[in-house]
Amino acid sequence: MNKDFTFTVKSTLFDENYNPSENTRITTNFANLARGQEREQNLRNTLVMIDNRFNTLAHWDNPKAIAMPSNLKLFLLK
Repeated sequence: MNKDFTFTVKSTLFDENYNPSENTRITTNFANLARGQEREQNLRNTLVMIDNRFNTLAHWDNPKAIAMPSNLKLFLLK
């Protein structure tokens, strides 16, 4: 029995310019943040929270508490 299959991988940067595609499920949290009039501010606030949390968790590796930004990508497999 042959169970081969093919798929494609696409990625997009998750930043304040993130814009979900039209076929993104409405229940996707990242997509919900990126919709509406306040979309850019919502995304900025979310990225600040993520950066703060990552920096808090990495205190053992960052004893001087130097703020380090995170870069996030969203992946789509079809």
